Amino acid sequence: MLSSLENKVAIEDYEKRNDRFCIAICVLGAFFLCLFAVKSYLAGLYSYGLTLGIFAVGASALVLYFGYTGNRKILHFTITVGFTVINLFLLHTGGEGDTGFLWFYTYPLIVFTLLGARLGLILSVSVYLLSVIILMYPEFSLLQANYSLDIKLRFIGSMLFVIALGYLMETSRVKAQRSSNRANALLKTMATRDELTGLYNRRAIRNIFEKRIEKQTTLAICDVDHFKKINDQYGHEIGDKVLKQVAISLQHSLRDSDVVVRWGGEEFLVLLPNTDIKEGINIIERMRYELAATAFEINGHALQLSVSAGVVSSTEHCGWDDMISVADKYLYQAKESGRNCSFAKVNEDLLEMV
Repeated sequence: MLSSLENKVAIEDYEKRNDRFCIAICVLGAFFLCLFAVKSYLAGLYSYGLTLGIFAVGASALVLYFGYTGNRKILHFTITVGFTVINLFLLHTGGEGDTGFLWFYTYPLIVFTLLGARLGLILSVSVYLLSVIILMYPEFSLLQANYSLDIKLRFIGSMLFVIALGYLMETSRVKAQRSSNRANALLKTMATRDELTGLYNRRAIRNIFEKRIEKQTTLAICDVDHFKKINDQYGHEIGDKVLKQVAISLQHSLRDSDVVVRWGGEEFLVLLPNTDIKEGINIIERMRYELAATAFEINGHALQLSVSAGVVSSTEHCGWDDMISVADKYLYQAKESGRNCSFAKVNEDLLEMV
């Protein structure tokens, strides 16, 4: 399943592609309309050439308007209405040599792309029915073109086929896009999340750190005490469940803005954005106390779990690598001091919290 953020990004990407498509339609439309306007004018079809020229100016103006305002709704609405009007105009007048109706075959493609399968189908069928009335009831529609009955019937049948094909292609495209989005989301999750605990992994935290770095950021590396002994005594299956329980406990003890990472093995990294060293120590200590005070029962085994931690602040250490190196050194000192404690430097003093 796509998260709300990933779904939002996918929608934004789709809308940006749609915008580029709309601009391309306007530019190409303005070019061909100008071309045919000049050709019609030179052929003596002055009113027809003038009409095409007006549409060309409108398409050009729409590109400039969107570039200035970025109003996507106006862009899509104007293209949809304008494209509908000009196709009905070409069908009704016949254009030059009664060939204008041939442009109608592009209509479903544009409409389905702009409006999607459902709305595109409604509009395409509505305009299709209107075109049938124009063709089959010329006395009612004041049809100017002189189409033969054979041309009319072929157009009606082939347009119905094009609309159905366009609808099927659009629905297939949407399904393929959704499948692609799900696959990309899964690959992204596999690349940035730890498979066992569901936490961010080591690969992801560097980018998170750079995005969330504040003037005061506290970082801690925590190590599950005596984890090797648990693995040796109860087996790796119990060891994996211990890591899952520790991950859940650490997350419950922290704020929503904090980030817990599976750093590797039995080590976890905790990132506390916008937090000075004193507040960070209090948060890590509360997290450590809550874990140690919780009685865990895993597969019938009563386990008492604890962590040791090395805590550093970005105000005292420059950059990610420096903070990791110092936190790792403080963690080592915590483990050497008997475990289930934290080490951090405050005001040039290295403190042990037990």
